[in-house]
Amino acid sequence: MQSALFNIISDEEDQFPIIETHLSFEPFLKYLKRRYNDELLIRRDFLTHVLHDFDNALAAHGPVNNDNIFKFEQELQLIHATLNPLLSDYEDNYWAIGFPLGKTICYGTNKFYTLLKQYKCENQLDVVDCSDAFNDKMEMLYSFILERLYGIKSSKHFEIIHSFTDDTSGLEKYYRINIDHTFVEVQVIGELPFFDRSKVIDGFSKTLNFEIIKSLIPLEMIRMEGFSILSVTDITEQQALENIKNIIIKGIDEKDSYEHVITALKTLSGNSEIDFSLLPFFNLNDQVVFDFKERKTSALLDLIKENNTSQQRIQELLDQFIQNPQILVFDGKEDIADKTISFFWDRLKDLGIQSYALIPIAHNKEIVGIIEVFTRTDAILEDQILARIFRASTLLAQLLKDEIVEFQSQINEVIKEKFTSLQSAVQWKFNKEAWEYLQRIEQDKPKPVIGDIKFEQVYPLYGAVDIRNSTVERNRAAFQDMIVHLELLENVLIQLKSLNNIVILDEMIFNCRRWHQELNEELMDIIQIQLNDFFNQHVTEVLTYFKENSEQAHGIISEYERAIHPVHGIVFKNRNVLERSIQIINSGISGYLELFDKELQNSYPCYFEKFRSDGVEYDIYIGQSIAPDKKFNEIYLKNIRLWQLTSMAAIAKITHSLLDQMEKQLFTTQLIFVNATLIDITFRTDEHRFDVEGAYNIRYQIIKKRIDKVTIKGTNDRLTQPGKIAIVYFTKREEKEYIGYIQYLQKNGTLLDDMEELELEELQGVKGLQALRVGIQLN
Repeated sequence: MQSALFNIISDEEDQFPIIETHLSFEPFLKYLKRRYNDELLIRRDFLTHVLHDFDNALAAHGPVNNDNIFKFEQELQLIHATLNPLLSDYEDNYWAIGFPLGKTICYGTNKFYTLLKQYKCENQLDVVDCSDAFNDKMEMLYSFILERLYGIKSSKHFEIIHSFTDDTSGLEKYYRINIDHTFVEVQVIGELPFFDRSKVIDGFSKTLNFEIIKSLIPLEMIRMEGFSILSVTDITEQQALENIKNIIIKGIDEKDSYEHVITALKTLSGNSEIDFSLLPFFNLNDQVVFDFKERKTSALLDLIKENNTSQQRIQELLDQFIQNPQILVFDGKEDIADKTISFFWDRLKDLGIQSYALIPIAHNKEIVGIIEVFTRTDAILEDQILARIFRASTLLAQLLKDEIVEFQSQINEVIKEKFTSLQSAVQWKFNKEAWEYLQRIEQDKPKPVIGDIKFEQVYPLYGAVDIRNSTVERNRAAFQDMIVHLELLENVLIQLKSLNNIVILDEMIFNCRRWHQELNEELMDIIQIQLNDFFNQHVTEVLTYFKENSEQAHGIISEYERAIHPVHGIVFKNRNVLERSIQIINSGISGYLELFDKELQNSYPCYFEKFRSDGVEYDIYIGQSIAPDKKFNEIYLKNIRLWQLTSMAAIAKITHSLLDQMEKQLFTTQLIFVNATLIDITFRTDEHRFDVEGAYNIRYQIIKKRIDKVTIKGTNDRLTQPGKIAIVYFTKREEKEYIGYIQYLQKNGTLLDDMEELELEELQGVKGLQALRVGIQLN
């Protein structure tokens, strides 16, 4: 232990909020006096000694401050002894006492000071590494103030994580800094402000509005007295895994993502001399192919490229490896009996590789690729290093699976781009432009730019059949399933504990119960990612251990594995029920729209495009420019509008009739947007779809994207409702036209006699929307 003043945060204004703080032992001594009567006799004797020692020291030296802190070293040792277990090896921990908020430390373990001095710059450590850091510290400070003065706790989780480059390895090291303010008192200079809590706490998200809070409680009126306890935890391995997970969440298209994964694996191994390569198994016509262009660090691909004569032998090794996946480790210390593997190792040595490991990566029991771990120096691939790499296997499996999906998607897109036929209504235009393009090509000259595919002055028709509250239902299903999963897992862990009472099981049982309490139906999108990481990584490791070391555990674990089967397991019951119900609806809608499209084309050629999500949206474009050889008349437009309205009623009846087939009953809403004016559409070659052209026409697209949640003017009621068709328009002309269609369909029994004429709330940038809404005869 040692005592020395050390500023761990610089005095620059953008490093930490400025607030008045004073070092004091009073909050700590008050705490001891409160605890005194609750302690055992032997503990009371110790506390008596501590309190007596502090009384003598304060009488001798006066209140503690910056100038006399070193006279209290014995008392600082007593604080450490009081707060830390007797059996803990204090010199093996990063632990320190600091001024309130932990900006400056004055006493701590040698290991803590060594860590700080290793990265110090004139006794200061710049802990800000991003523009949001200052705001985070300000919010953390105000959360502490609100909790102490008003009993208001923030729902936001704060943690301080900092990274440093290790001088020895050149790799990043990550540390979590915990600052305990138990012995800090918050004092108000003047009168404590009163405010309405509802104004600073969002009623929906339960988050605090710190901008309002800062204006109500300026830091100039706050004074803090006492001391903070700082502890630091090395989380390099955990953060390396977190970095890989963040890359997966952002997507594999993220620039330099492969290099970032390799860097994270080096950090995880703790040795910069160890190289890594990730190779997804791309399946092309039942053969594994590799992307030579992207995997520049792969020893295996270097081997294939530099030894053309051995490619067949390498392929044999791969075939053998895929059929019987196993971890292969070569270090030159043992003879290899298998001739194919021996040949492979000899070729690796020719590349200067001294040790090598080939590890299969599986996703849902399917081999999706391999990870190579190798060195060109005398660095040894120790078992501990490989064990750390195994901890990333679940994340790497997802990463490789995503790459395989992306590879297949790219193949399909090329096929679609180069070989898939277009809709017959517009095929003639593409044929014409392709022919003119070929005519412009000249030998030994750059290829010409292909012309725009444009259709001018067409009428757009938009329709959307949406599953009501689909996002809410998805979150609810996931919430219900996660509760079942956690309860099931907790029961399994309790049974395993009866077989082998290892401490890790207590922690996992605790985590199960903690997750159970923290589950929130409205935040399931975020929570699911974290929970799946817990299930797939931590739980799998423990269950694998028991399967390998306890025959009695096999039955318990087998029953659990059946329960978590993604198709048949009870853990996925509610989500699978919901997905099957959505599938029933979408299949019914899509089937009808295909018939609808055929009827439209028989009337007058038009472009019909549908988009599938939780429900189906579609666009129809009709006009003279789409079929120049057939004279267009507005009677075709009126015909298609009536057809669209009729089809919406038919679709609603179909989805209603499917309710008895759904395990989870879901209802649909029907929406039509009537655009009164003609627009121009252009085929976007970069996205291979039609889009509107021109600033005014883009307004049509904006309205389409926003009207699904539009509300009735003066209310919070959504326009779209199950069992009804909503028709949105701007002018009286369209209103009159559609009222005629509605009256016709009411008379023939398709629609109910409950039509409403409604004004709608303004949308961003859109005013004057009106709507008709009418019920559908569903029976």
